[in-house]
Amino acid sequence: MNNFKGNVINEIQKLFLKKKIMVFLIIMAIVSFLPAFFFSAIKAKLMFIAFDSISYSQMILSIMTNIFLPLFIFMVTSEIFSGEVADKTMKLILSRPISRFKVFLSKNIAIGIYVVINLIVILIVSIIASVFLKFNMDNIGQTILGYIIDIIPALILVLFTSLIAQFFKSSSGVLVSSILIFMGIKVLALFISGLNNISFTSHLNWYSELLSSGKILSSVNLMVMLLAYGLIFFTAGFYLFDKKEF
Repeated sequence: MNNFKGNVINEIQKLFLKKKIMVFLIIMAIVSFLPAFFFSAIKAKLMFIAFDSISYSQMILSIMTNIFLPLFIFMVTSEIFSGEVADKTMKLILSRPISRFKVFLSKNIAIGIYVVINLIVILIVSIIASVFLKFNMDNIGQTILGYIIDIIPALILVLFTSLIAQFFKSSSGVLVSSILIFMGIKVLALFISGLNNISFTSHLNWYSELLSSGKILSSVNLMVMLLAYGLIFFTAGFYLFDKKEF
């Protein structure tokens, strides 16, 4: 247990010591703040009154979870798996007295923590932007709940990308493949009836769906489906990781 805990801490430290990873976090903060000026201009010049009833933090969450957060998940996951294979550090990790299962799990936990930190940064920055530009700040508790709920589909995407990473020895291969598969599923969902409902990529902004439908039963069914996806991705990913030659 101590070995596992130490490895998780080590993976988190390695992740945040990488300059590009910290740059990703800074970019997320900037991208979370800058659209506020655009929305403020719309509200002021076009008198877009409907905007007053919408939380800026919720809008930025929808944008981030569907566009920017998946991209950064692909980048970070490719770096922590295939990137370490390419620079030969994976062999060093596996030489330690810790099982491959714990190595695989600790890497996914580290990425998951990074994702949670990203969402916290987005939430804080969007709230600051809302205060600064005097946007609607009602239902802040509901907004925070939305960010917490959307952690779940983001973590499923992490497990999906860690599965894809097992097929490549270069981070660029993982990144390009993850983006193409992600976009391919999104496009197919537009043409194949019903795929949008069962595709995990269609529910990254789960909280907005819950608000619009208001159906608890459908949310429970979606939760079960996402957990099933997560179990499949994790199991398949670990199987390939365990059998892989480094």
